[in-house]
Amino acid sequence: MAATIKDIANTTGLGLATISKYLNGGNVLPKNRDAIENAISELNYLPNSFARGLKTKRSKVIGVVLPEINNAVLMQILAEMEYTLKRKEYAIFVSDCHNDKIKEIEAVNFLLSKSVDGIISMPLSRSGKHLQSALAQNIPVLLIDRAIPALSSKVDSITIDNEAISHEAVMGQIIAKGHRRIGIVTGPKDTYTADERLQGYINALRDGGLDADPALVWRCDYTVEGGLAGYKALISNNPDMTAIFATNHYMTMGVLMAINAEKKKIPDDISILGFDAMDWLQIVNPPLTIIKQPMQEMGRLAAEILMRRLLNGDEQPKQSIKLAADLHIGESIKAVKNTRKK
Repeated sequence: MAATIKDIANTTGLGLATISKYLNGGNVLPKNRDAIENAISELNYLPNSFARGLKTKRSKVIGVVLPEINNAVLMQILAEMEYTLKRKEYAIFVSDCHNDKIKEIEAVNFLLSKSVDGIISMPLSRSGKHLQSALAQNIPVLLIDRAIPALSSKVDSITIDNEAISHEAVMGQIIAKGHRRIGIVTGPKDTYTADERLQGYINALRDGGLDADPALVWRCDYTVEGGLAGYKALISNNPDMTAIFATNHYMTMGVLMAINAEKKKIPDDISILGFDAMDWLQIVNPPLTIIKQPMQEMGRLAAEILMRRLLNGDEQPKQSIKLAADLHIGESIKAVKNTRKK
């Protein structure tokens, strides 16, 4: 038979109120805490989370809605989020909406039907329509990676300053080395991250005295196949292109595959700026100049902020946090002779 709270009381000699306070996250005297923890270990006690949830009206579960679950970047964010929440005895329930805005609405409603205490969303929708049912029930909501400006007073958000890091990288590592015909492979139109990274690229061209040529912009779906097709189309339509900016790790992989298939050398034949310093990039030769997102920090902060909302209520203004990304300098961008006419 499973051990109960009464068994802990009999073992420790402590009252049920003290033990219950400890099990629900309250502060107890150190000697009582040690006694309770020793008894839990000795008795192999497992708390009845369902019963405790009925009493506290909390499920101790956070619902997470992602565009797709088979994404290496998202998995790093999710792993850190889960680790942080688990230390607070919270679990996560992940729902994959398969990059479908209708399924995104269904995913949130499904999670609400499971009585989750909060929602963390990487939104597809730019309107936030999928979150209306959660907000109507006063369920705390936090956005990761992509913001919804119209909801800034109602939800917390944690994003990367994509525009700033893209500008810094294109300006400082490509334009500064003399490149004038610079292609970009970016994500779908009206996707928050794609639009910000593209804007950073455009701003860098402007600040470098260059025109933003639409023929050098390729939009796709953040996939390896999209990156591969993007490079082929850009180099075919712009044989004078000397550098390319791939704006996520899958598209970076696709661009590298296309360059390799053409038996071109980096950076002698083409320079490349990549995005997301994933482990597999360590085998690329020469090492890439690449933008690295603080994925673990994003996951940790998301969990911590949502926990504070749950514990302290909604008194504090909502936070819109932009994290800085890092630029890792490699050997994939060479200096070229600037032939610009004066």
